[in-house]
Amino acid sequence: MSAQNLFLKLETNQPFFSSVERRIADLILKEPQLFINCSMADAAQLAGVSQGSLNNFARKISGGGFAALKLQLAQQLPEYIPAQEQETFNSVAEGDGVKDVLCKSVSRISRAFLNTAELNGEEALRNTVSLIRRAKRIEIYGIYQSGLAATDFYYQLLRLGLPAVVVTEVLMCSVSATMLDKDSLVIAISSSGKTKDILDAVKIAKERKVPVVCITSNSNGPIARFADEVLVTLPSKTSISERMDETHLSQLFLIDCLCSYIRHQTDEDGAKQFYRLEGILNSHSVDD
Repeated sequence: MSAQNLFLKLETNQPFFSSVERRIADLILKEPQLFINCSMADAAQLAGVSQGSLNNFARKISGGGFAALKLQLAQQLPEYIPAQEQETFNSVAEGDGVKDVLCKSVSRISRAFLNTAELNGEEALRNTVSLIRRAKRIEIYGIYQSGLAATDFYYQLLRLGLPAVVVTEVLMCSVSATMLDKDSLVIAISSSGKTKDILDAVKIAKERKVPVVCITSNSNGPIARFADEVLVTLPSKTSISERMDETHLSQLFLIDCLCSYIRHQTDEDGAKQFYRLEGILNSHSVDD
């Protein structure tokens, strides 16, 4: 993703970096202009890492070497706002009323959605849609809060007439993955990108030649490394204590966008299935 905001990527991936990678990211985020003006030797010394580690980090983040990383950072620097200038523990201040919290929530959740939209490229999104539409069986894995997103995804795909199954039990993810074949699809949802039970299931799926889509906040995590496509969901960066909730809402936002696009592409048979299911659901509603 050449147009990707590297500062945003560095900030949101900090919890998932190794100690060496974190030292480099800290230097860039705290002293971006200094880093851009440094030679590789000077930057490595300032970060306390080897030049080899610095170059590897540059390739991982920018897709190029040290020079490419500096060029991309320089291009994006005018729009960068350091996290320490915007981040607080909680967006609710003393004296705020419920209405104030409501209005603040609109702002921070909108920022989370914009961050999520910015870091997901058109190619990855289209490829994900293609994998979903041609799969003969779609298994969606998610545990705890990601399990809520997985269940929502399942219901939306079901309404579109797609053969989806949701698995949110710890042991059953791996058990279910053993039943899949190359015509299936696994969608693994994990905010941390390293939930062991989902990772185990994904490994089994890949052994069976099953395509995998990962929805995560950790694009460099172990689950993402096994995935054919990685979609990123992010918080707003404006509140430390509300990150998990914002990430969950970003998952739902991304899922809704994918399903809206699939609905737009639905043929006549798919539309009939959609309205058939709507009729079944509406039959369980009481009359006014």
